[in-house]
Amino acid sequence: MSTTPLAQFDNKLLDGLEFCSRVYALFETIRGAEDGPSRLRMRPSRLEKKLLEELLPICKYVQASYRPGRYISVRWVNGNQKFDAEILQSGAYVSRNSYPAMGYLEVTCTMHGNDYLIRELLETKGAAFGLEGIRLLKSGEIESIPVVDPNEDFIESYSKIVLEQIARKAEASYPKNTILIVQCTLNSVYMPDEWEKLIARVREGLPETSFQEVYLYDIAWQYQALL
Repeated sequence: MSTTPLAQFDNKLLDGLEFCSRVYALFETIRGAEDGPSRLRMRPSRLEKKLLEELLPICKYVQASYRPGRYISVRWVNGNQKFDAEILQSGAYVSRNSYPAMGYLEVTCTMHGNDYLIRELLETKGAAFGLEGIRLLKSGEIESIPVVDPNEDFIESYSKIVLEQIARKAEASYPKNTILIVQCTLNSVYMPDEWEKLIARVREGLPETSFQEVYLYDIAWQYQALL
C-alpha cells in the first residue's frame, strides 16, 4: 500500500520537538529535489500545501511556546475536522492551571490578493515588483510595475486583511481551548517598528473570539506576536 510523506504525521501523537524535526526534514527533502524550489513556490499538490500552510505554522507555534514547565505533544490530523491539530500539554505551568492539559490548533494564512500572481511571476520570470503593482491582464499575462506606498498605507491595508481573516475564523465553531495560528505573508518589507504598528492596529480592531490565544507570525522576518 502506498503512503505519502504526510502519513508520518497523520493522527500520530509526537513530542512537539520531534514533530518539528520531522517537518523540517520533510521540507529539506522537498527543497533538495531538482524541482523542489518550484514546488515550494507554486504548491502544486496537497503535500506542499499542507506542509507550508499547516505543518510549518504549527512548528512555529510549538517552538515559540515549548519550554521548561510547558511540554507540548502534537497530533496533526489530515482531514476536514474543525481544527488542524490536537495538543497535549504537561509540566509545572500546566499543573498550576496556567495552560490546559489538552487543546487544539487551527492555522489560517493571510496574504495580499496578488500573492499567487507574484509567486507565478517569480517562477516564470525570476523577478517582480511589489504586490500593489501586479495586474492580471485580459491576455493572461501578468504585469508588474513599481508602486510607491505613501506614508504607512501598506500597514493599514494589511491590518484589514488580517482582521477580516480572524473575523471569518471567529464565526466558526471550534472546540474549547483552540489556539488560532495566523501565518502572515506581509505585503511589503516591514521594519520592526512597522510590525509593532501592524500588531497595534490588529489589537485595536480584534473582534471578540472564543480562541484561547491568537498567535501571529511573519514567514519572512520571523516577527511574532501573541494577542
